[in-house]
Amino acid sequence: MKSLGKVVSISNGKLVLKTDDLVKVGTKIFDEHGNFVGNAIEYFGPTLGPYILISPKKRPEPYLGKEMFGPGQK
Repeated sequence: MKSLGKVVSISNGKLVLKTDDLVKVGTKIFDEHGNFVGNAIEYFGPTLGPYILISPKKRPEPYLGKEMFGPGQK
């Protein structure tokens, strides 16, 4: 697993992850303990320093400020 970045906010029940490493839509995202958090559903923002929108399987609040992990694709 590769670190993808930190959750910077919550928008409409979705996690907003600041990243430097985009992943495909549908990619499974995990927390620092390897627990499944949710799927990447969209990415947006500038090409240098984009954001990934994650649809969490549980309440999003506990993930705010936490680092997320995934396969990464640079």
